[in-house]
Amino acid sequence: MNKTNKIKQKSVLSWIHKNRVKIGIWMFLIIVPITLVVTAYIGSYTSNKSVYFDLEITEESEKIKDFISIDELKAITLDIEWDALKKPTLDEDDNLVGGYYRFNVSYTPDENYQIQNVKITPVLKTDWKNFTSVGIQRYIAMNKVSFSVDYNFDLPHSPLLFVTIEEPNLYLKVEYSYTSAGQTITEVEYVKFPLEDINPNIVIPD
Repeated sequence: MNKTNKIKQKSVLSWIHKNRVKIGIWMFLIIVPITLVVTAYIGSYTSNKSVYFDLEITEESEKIKDFISIDELKAITLDIEWDALKKPTLDEDDNLVGGYYRFNVSYTPDENYQIQNVKITPVLKTDWKNFTSVGIQRYIAMNKVSFSVDYNFDLPHSPLLFVTIEEPNLYLKVEYSYTSAGQTITEVEYVKFPLEDINPNIVIPD
C-alpha cells in the first residue's frame, strides 16, 4: 500500500471514529425498520402455508404443510373444474354472507388399481392471510360430482404493501382405498389447486 492510500484509509477511519454515534443512529433507523418489514412479510407468508381440514380445531387436529398437485396423486387422477363463484354480500348487521365457490370434480383410476371409496374434504384458504373456510367431506365418483364451499370474505384484499390476494387456493384431503395382495390399503393425500390464474365458468350476480 502506497503512502497516499494509507493517508486516505486513516482519513476514512478517523471520520468513522469521529461520527460513530451518528453512524450508529442512522444504521439503527434504517436496519430496524427493514428487519421489521421483512419479518412481517416472512411471518405472514409462512404462517398461512399450513391448513387444517377440521371444522373445529382441537388439540388432535393435524396441521398439514406439504401438498401435491392434482396430477401427482398415487393411484388416481383428479379432474377439477371451477364451475361457479358467488361473491358475498352484506346483511343487515354488516356481516358478509351468501358467498360460495362451486366445483365439479371426478377421478380416473390409474392402471392396475382397483379403487374404492374416494372421498374429499375441501378447504378454501388464502396465502398471506388466514381467510379460511372448510367444506363438508363427501364421496366422489368417476362421473362429475358438484360440491360447494361457503366463502364469506371480501376479495381482492391487500394485507401488506405490494401484496394483493385475488383468490384463495382450493385444498383437498383425498382419501381412497384399493386392494393389493389381498389386503385393503387406505391412502390419504393432500392436494393444492390454485385458483389465481383460472376463472369460473359463471359468476353469479348479487
